[in-house]
Amino acid sequence: MPSALSTPTETRMLTRKDIEARAQAVLQQVNGAGTLPIDPVNLAQQHGITVHNAEFAQDNLSGMITKQSSGTIILVKGSDPASRKRFTIAHELAHHFLHLTQADGSFVDNTINLFREQFTDHAPDADRAREIEANRFAAALLMPEPLMRREFAHNPDIDYLAWRFGVSEQAMGYRIAELGLR
Repeated sequence: MPSALSTPTETRMLTRKDIEARAQAVLQQVNGAGTLPIDPVNLAQQHGITVHNAEFAQDNLSGMITKQSSGTIILVKGSDPASRKRFTIAHELAHHFLHLTQADGSFVDNTINLFREQFTDHAPDADRAREIEANRFAAALLMPEPLMRREFAHNPDIDYLAWRFGVSEQAMGYRIAELGLR
């Protein structure tokens, strides 16, 4: 019999704390990860992942990651603004570290998956759960909690923080709220 906390259609997701810890572990493994803004291309390269700009046939596609025996490649929409490309790359890295760790496979992400999934601890299906986890991981990777708290204490202006971390004002607003800084 299902518990009162979940229904048969829900997928158990990693907690925010687990995702934050995994993002911190990735950051600690690479050189230069403590300087702002965090460089997701450098992170990918230090983990043997190649990143390429791409033009997708479908306009709503933002990025994808594919892991095969020959290597792992991230493709990101070349015409997107820099802050969006950085988040897309971090999101695809999340799929690598959270969802493609044991097997080959691919994730193709459209704009809705990347930028409109709300953070929650339960999702109605596995695909949506993975997208929410990937967004949360991307935010933790680009805006690590310890650095966020330090920079927020120094200057809580959202425009400044977005510039400092190399993310959009919208992404920064979500992160500030998620960390309870306001």
